[in-house]
Amino acid sequence: MSLPSGGAGTLVCARTGNQAGAVCGGERDTARSVTWLRAPAREVARLRCDLEKTLHDGAAANMSALALQLGLISMAADDPDTEARIDAALAMLRGTIDELRGLGRVLYPPVLVSAGLEPALRSVAERRDLRLRLDLPRRELGVEARTRTGLLVTDHLHTLCPGSAVDVRVRGRKLVRVHITDEQPGQSRPRRHRAVLRCG
Repeated sequence: MSLPSGGAGTLVCARTGNQAGAVCGGERDTARSVTWLRAPAREVARLRCDLEKTLHDGAAANMSALALQLGLISMAADDPDTEARIDAALAMLRGTIDELRGLGRVLYPPVLVSAGLEPALRSVAERRDLRLRLDLPRRELGVEARTRTGLLVTDHLHTLCPGSAVDVRVRGRKLVRVHITDEQPGQSRPRRHRAVLRCG
C-alpha cells in the first residue's frame, strides 16, 4: 500500500480485517485496524498560519478595540436603558472575539510557533479535556517538521471527545513517523493511526 502524501490533513484510508499489519518505518503493526492520516502540505500549513495571524492581529484586534470603546461609552451613559443595551452588545462582541480566537487556534495553534511541539499539543489536549501521553524526540524538530507534525496531531485531537485517552509517538527528523493511539469514552477498543511525513 502506498503511503499518503501532501493534502490538507484528512483521514485517507484504513487496513482492517485479516490483512497483514501495516509497516511504518520498519515497525510492523499487528493491530486489527490502522488508519493512515495525511499531514498538511507545506503550502497548506503556511496558509493556515497566515489565516491565524489575520484573525488574531486583524479582525480580533479591531473588535477588541471596539469593545474597549463600547465599555467607555457604557460607563458614560446616563440612561440606564441605553447602558443596558450597550452592555448586551458588548457581551455579544466579546463572545464573537472569543470565537474568532478559538477558530484561529484550531487553524494554527500560536503556541506551536512560540513554544514548540510539546507545549502546543498539551495546550490543545488541556482545552479539550484529553488525557495525553507524549513520546517525542529529545531535540525539537525543524520548523517544517514541527509545523506539519503539530498540525497533523492537533487536527486529530480536535476530533476526539472530552475524556479520551491519547498516546502520541513521534520519531525521525527528515522522515517523520507519527503513531497515534486513542480510546474515546464508550469505545470497545483503542484506535490506531499512522502518518509518515517527508520534510526538507
